Order: sequence, then structure tokens, then C-alpha cells
Amino acid sequence: MRAAGPVIRAKVPFLGSAWMTTTHASTLAMVKDNGLFVQESRHAGKTGVAGMSWWMPRALGLMADNMLMKDEPDHRRLRKLVDRAFQRRDILAMRAGIEAVTDGILDDLDGSETVDLSEQFSRRLPMAVICELLGLPHPDRYLFSKWARAAMSVKGPVSLYLATAGLERMVAYLRREIEACRLEPRTGLITELVRAEEDGDQLSEDELVSMVFLLLLAGFETTTHLITGGIIALEQNPEQKAYLLESPQDRIERAVEELARFVSPIQSTKPRYIARDSEFFGQSLKRGDIIIALIGAANADPAQFDHPEALRLDRFPNQHLVFSSGIHFCLGMQLARVEAQCALGRLYARFPNIQIPPMEQLAWIERLGLRGVKSLPVRLGASSRRMAA
Repeated sequence: MRAAGPVIRAKVPFLGSAWMTTTHASTLAMVKDNGLFVQESRHAGKTGVAGMSWWMPRALGLMADNMLMKDEPDHRRLRKLVDRAFQRRDILAMRAGIEAVTDGILDDLDGSETVDLSEQFSRRLPMAVICELLGLPHPDRYLFSKWARAAMSVKGPVSLYLATAGLERMVAYLRREIEACRLEPRTGLITELVRAEEDGDQLSEDELVSMVFLLLLAGFETTTHLITGGIIALEQNPEQKAYLLESPQDRIERAVEELARFVSPIQSTKPRYIARDSEFFGQSLKRGDIIIALIGAANADPAQFDHPEALRLDRFPNQHLVFSSGIHFCLGMQLARVEAQCALGRLYARFPNIQIPPMEQLAWIERLGLRGVKSLPVRLGASSRRMAA
């Protein structure tokens, strides 16, 4: 695709024909230009939402109507409110707590010969962290994991229909939790979002529901596949794994940046509309056309990265676009980084000799824009604690 040009036409499920960026330069230029490439159809002479149809269920429409789907000035208003709530939390100060959660999960796995690391580790950790951050009751985390998985598994009309009931239950649940936080404030981002006020403006209930849903999925699914993909990449590159384990505390931050680039769990941005007729990287774009930035392609562009197909944990500088850029850059990028650092650091400190199946035996998720495996059954081997004993 990149050989065909930095911006090309392609057929996309649900969307039909759409433009796609294939290089680092064109992808960065697209995500930074929120004037030419817009989220809201009304700014491009269209109706509806890019990638969604009139027959989509109301619950999904509500969930999708979040700040990622807004242009200025609405995006700025919503972003300022949620930024203010996030700023009350020092993400780096959460490291010790995240490490403690990670150790607790690893305690549960210790003694098991074979486990599904994706389900029992990579998924559990970010779910526990984001639920704690939001202030959701501990007993409800399993339900949220189930609902989130259904929401992220939609590939077509049938799976969408099956997921609708869960989405409606999630909406009803979030409304109850928001009301509970209004009546009896508790620790957590939901309460802080209810209280958040900037220039006399507050989030409506629908905006609160969609914001919490966004934070849940953004802080859950992406990190799950970053952690699992990082494990697979390290096990497929034993010399790089050995390099990391020689001095994990000194090397883990740069290593996670390279693993994020190499894995690229989010392969593309949400579809955007072209706001006006224009020339862009040699292509004549028409107002109302749809365009998607291929983040996975940008992160593998040899014009930007020396030997991008190689995992190099000491790569620097590493200007990957895993967390996008521009006004829609990932709100939870620091949290995702810390979680991945804690997850990989604590896992390999406890189980340095895990064994994964051959690559050809791994089943990959079949969903546009997401890269990850459906499961990762591994042999843990003896833990460092048992070996020390």
C-alpha cells in the first residue's frame, strides 16, 4: 500500500471507498490538521457519523457520541473538563499501586502450569486499574469486562445485534453510577467529572455516559493488546528480551516505547471527513469523502524508522504515533505506558522463562483498526519465588 503512495483509495468494511494514509509523514499531517479533516459530518456537508449507519442501535450511538467524535469548539470544551479531572490524578504516582495490583494477579497465577496470559493477566490488569480510577465498585468489574469485550467484538450486523443488549445494560448501569456519585460523592473520576466545571460549563448526563465509556475502553482494550503483544514480541526476539532483563529498571521505559511502535495495537484512527476540496500529498480530495490514518503503517515506515521490521528496545529517538497526535491525542497515554511498564517488568521478574505457542498457532482478532490475539496460552515455568525457595 505504501508503494502505491502516501495517500491511497481502498475499500473498507462498513464504509465502502475511503482514503488512507500509508506513511509517517502523511499520517502525522492528517491527525494534526483538524481543520481539513473533521469528525462531524455537518462540517463536511454530510449527515450522520463516519463509519456508522442510521440503523445502528441508540445505545451504540450514545457511546460513540464522545469527544473523539467532536470538532472544535465542542471538543475543546469536553477535553478541558476531562483534563481537569485527570490533572487531579498524578499518573506517575499511581505506579506503586499498579505494581501492587500486578503482583496480586501474578500471585493468583503462580503455581499454574499453563495460563491464558491475555485473559488472565493482560486483560485483568488494565480493567482493575481503570475501574479503580473511575471509582466503580469492585464486584462490578467482571460485568464491565464482559460488556467491554462485547462492544469491542463487533464486526458486522449479527455481532452488533448480539452486543446491543449488553450495551443497553452498560448505559443503564452508568446512569445509575453517575446518579449515585451525585448523591453520595466517592473517590474516582466519575465523581470528579460530575463536579468538573470550567467557564461555567458542565457535562450533560449523556456526555458523562459517553465519556466514562470512552475512558473505560481507551484505558482497557488498547492496553490489553499492548501488554500481550509486547510479550509475544519479546518471546519472538530472545536477544532483545535478554537485553531488557539485564537491566529492566533502566531500560523498561524506552523498551515499552519500542514495543508500542512494533506492536501498534491500534492500527488506524477513527474515520474522518474531508471538510473541503483540497490537494493532500499529491491526491485531489473532495469535500465529504472519508479518510483514515493508518497508524500501523506510519509506525512501520522506513522513511522514519531505521529497519522498522526489527525490534530494537534501545531505539531512540522513537517518534511513533501509537497515541496519535493533534487535538485527539490519547488522553490515557501516560497511564497506558505505566501499566505496560509495570506489567512486563513484574511478569518477567516473576516468570523469566515463559513459553508461548508458535506464531502460526495464534488466533488473531478480526476487527478493523485493532491488532491483537484472541488468547495467549503460555507455560509459565517456575517462578523466581519458588526457585529462590
